[in-house]
Amino acid sequence: MVGLSHALYDGNHDVIQLTESDFNNKVLKSDEMWIVEFFAPWCGHCQKLVPEYMKLANALKVGAVDMTQHQSVGAQYNIQGFPTIKIFGANKKVPLDYQGQFSYTSTCGTEPFKNHRNKVIEGPRTAQAMADSLINELRKTVNAKLGISSSSKSRGANDEKSSGKYVIELTDNNFEE
Repeated sequence: MVGLSHALYDGNHDVIQLTESDFNNKVLKSDEMWIVEFFAPWCGHCQKLVPEYMKLANALKVGAVDMTQHQSVGAQYNIQGFPTIKIFGANKKVPLDYQGQFSYTSTCGTEPFKNHRNKVIEGPRTAQAMADSLINELRKTVNAKLGISSSSKSRGANDEKSSGKYVIELTDNNFEE
């Protein structure tokens, strides 16, 4: 089985292989947001996801857990089907479920997402859609830390209501090339 795992995400790509020994330190104890795929190397859907997931890994921090080798990592998240994609954002104890859609209807494993307790994000299983979901989660986290409610509108530099107290005017004299 180890050979099959490396066939999905070999060492030449930016997808970080996660195991029991490093999942907590790399994902749960870090300040970074992660997208993690829980997969089985034999799963056709997992194999179909590989090109998009590797594309996503070029832009963001993503990890993958081979559930045939590291079941205990996924057990705490009630992984029931493959691939299962979770976004570990601000609240790492309750990751978000990314429930993407393929162009066909069967799934590997048993009824995925049947008894989940987490928020579900729906969208296609493309690098762009998964990146957009992570960016939206990052925006919510930053706004919460800044005390900005989700209903508040962000103000741009040209907004009449901007106070200007955080604007620095750059000139030839104070801008170093």
